[in-house]
Amino acid sequence: MLSLLVGLNFLLMSVPLPGRAWKSLALAMITLPPLSRLRLKTMQPSPPRVQALCLLLCLLILPLSTSGQTPALKTTATAAPISAALPDEINKLRNEANDAVYDLDYPAARVKFEEIHQRIPDHPAGELYLATLIWIEHLNKSRRLQASLYQNESFYAGADKAKEESEGDAVDPAVDRAFRETIGRAKTKALALYNRNRKDPDALYFLGAVYGVIGGYDASVARKFLGALRNGSRGVDYHQQLIKLKPDYYDAYLSVGLYNYIVGSLPFGLKTLAAIVGTRGSKTKGTRMLEEAAAKGRYVSDDSRVMLLAIYQNEKRPEDALKILQNLSERFQHNYLFRLETATTLAQLHRSADAYRIYDELLKSDDSKKADDLVHYQYAEALAAGQEYERAAAQFLAVTKTQKAEASLSTWSLLRAGQVYDLAGKRTEALAQYKAALTRPNVYDTKEQAERGLRQPYRESGKKKFSGE
Repeated sequence: MLSLLVGLNFLLMSVPLPGRAWKSLALAMITLPPLSRLRLKTMQPSPPRVQALCLLLCLLILPLSTSGQTPALKTTATAAPISAALPDEINKLRNEANDAVYDLDYPAARVKFEEIHQRIPDHPAGELYLATLIWIEHLNKSRRLQASLYQNESFYAGADKAKEESEGDAVDPAVDRAFRETIGRAKTKALALYNRNRKDPDALYFLGAVYGVIGGYDASVARKFLGALRNGSRGVDYHQQLIKLKPDYYDAYLSVGLYNYIVGSLPFGLKTLAAIVGTRGSKTKGTRMLEEAAAKGRYVSDDSRVMLLAIYQNEKRPEDALKILQNLSERFQHNYLFRLETATTLAQLHRSADAYRIYDELLKSDDSKKADDLVHYQYAEALAAGQEYERAAAQFLAVTKTQKAEASLSTWSLLRAGQVYDLAGKRTEALAQYKAALTRPNVYDTKEQAERGLRQPYRESGKKKFSGE
């Protein structure tokens, strides 16, 4: 989904290394501490934009598209299965479920994925899809299915000091247990397929997808960025092996294309360091691979389009992003997230009247009624970007008054209300909102920002802490 989409991105060490390179560096950390640690320190992330692009790698949300591209082969009663590919009837179920996910109809999707699991219980597909659905549904409920979240440095607060054994946020125990148990079973089955035939393209694809999903979950839900790097890198490694084995396996171009784009986006110094450990990429090649996946992929066309949205936004190509959004919005009419992103894109094109009209329509729509808090928030950010600060403050405060507003979004809204009041020259009102934000649990770095706001009026800089742009 859409902000699974930027989705799909990650990492704070800035260099998403392939599995084998990661293992080599880990070994070097033990055997050659001085050299390796110096190198890794120089790889620590800096620009939030790089962090956002790298998170794209670990949110490799291919799982809903991991049906396998090779036609399933028939087997006899005496012969062991020789392909990990899914039969046509399973692919039909998967396609129906995937459409339901894109239309935000999670119950309908769950029924289809459960049926896949029941029909082929020894295959990883059913539980891979179910684990992904647990992840996506949780992101939606926690308002983390928004592209802007992963493009702002506040999401990565504290990551530069993190250690893998202690990093991360507390996650709802029931959600975390359900996800990890389900994806664990899928991983066991995917490894069995791979170990049976390491040259099976579909076995490579499923195994890479499992690692990608674990990395994406760790980055976007648990904010365990180092663990996400390790798993996301492994997933890309398997898909790179797959493309070498079968160059026309276009579904795998999605993950490898993202990988190329991200590495190609690194600053020159980091790109040079990455090359030293064998990691190379090209923004042009990555974009081309994604466009090929969108045009030729058997199962990942829509997923590739969603990823291209993130890239087009990053490359300042909002007109191209708008074309994709219009297509997806027409086909998945119950998915308010595509319309929400359309409004944000129109605001970037300075078509404010059109953007505001969509926000107002969404606030009246039954499809987005359960997410009015997010609509108000994005509306507020668009108004703030247009320097309509008092109107923006009103929309931020509307978030906190929305029934069942998501707690962390309410905290951010109080902080942002204070900041836009400062920009409007209303210091008294700003101070009240900073104080209100401090009464709530810290979200990423809201406490730090609110305390700073109490000390001095907020002023915009080139890098926003948290915005809907």
